[in-house]
Amino acid sequence: MTQVAADLVRVVAEAEPRIPEPWRPLRKVDQSALVLAGQWYWGTSPFALRITADGNLSLGPLSGGGRRSRFRANGEGAWTGLEGYFAGETLRAVRRPDGTVDHLDLGSFVFTRQPYDERADVPGGVDAEGWRGIG
Repeated sequence: MTQVAADLVRVVAEAEPRIPEPWRPLRKVDQSALVLAGQWYWGTSPFALRITADGNLSLGPLSGGGRRSRFRANGEGAWTGLEGYFAGETLRAVRRPDGTVDHLDLGSFVFTRQPYDERADVPGGVDAEGWRGIG
């Protein structure tokens, strides 16, 4: 009986969620990453791009499930996906002529600051006749 109790205590200790470290502001932040942080949209789906404590980026939906990934700076003004669906993919900011960020390009995904931003690049282009149903 003593062994069963000891095993039970061990299992609970291993499975119990850990209390996270208290939040602390970053002392140094890469300004090129900071300008990208915040809310982005893939179509009408809202995502958040966050700077993590280790200076990497984290991209994930604001609510519910969905594709999430962390990104590491690759030294070329872009970031490389470390895990999940975007593992190995390059995340880069596409800039306007004045240097401001227009949208994020992540493989074939375009993230914009507004849902379906008409000014943003659309991979593969848009049919000159516009959107239409089949039939």
